[in-house]
Amino acid sequence: MFSTSSAIASQVVELTDGRKVQLNDDFTWQYVQPERSNHTVQVAVPVISSQPGATLLLDSGKPSLQLSDSGVDIVIGSASYQDGKVVLPTAITNQSSLSVINIQLKIELLDSQGKKLAEQETTIWQSIKRMAETYLRPKSVAEGKVIEIEVPKADSYQLIATVSNLETR
Repeated sequence: MFSTSSAIASQVVELTDGRKVQLNDDFTWQYVQPERSNHTVQVAVPVISSQPGATLLLDSGKPSLQLSDSGVDIVIGSASYQDGKVVLPTAITNQSSLSVINIQLKIELLDSQGKKLAEQETTIWQSIKRMAETYLRPKSVAEGKVIEIEVPKADSYQLIATVSNLETR
């Protein structure tokens, strides 16, 4: 009778992609789990504290600013000055899967040195309650209400705008 030892050592081999496998004496294999360290690494995510803003040049013919919130894009168009007010047209694109019933923007206008001239909350889209045909439907585009802000005339302003309220249904 032959006596054989079944305790033959297994062999660890590193593959070309860097993984390691253990080859067993019974012609089986298994992946070797990488050793994990006991210390944890904390990754800090930077906090962006700046608000969306832009420099307004009157009658430039170019859109002033674009805001996005929950799949709704709002473009504030080219600014003009009429009757003592800065006039900002708006356009809304609803790319979400819900109908939009109300959009409010918080608008701040500053002079070129950063001094606040005006601040206001403006509703640029308001549908009529329980009248579905007035809702801004998904995948549609509409003109929003024109924003008018009373300020002294200047060549340029700084605009800070945020979506303060967005209601969908």
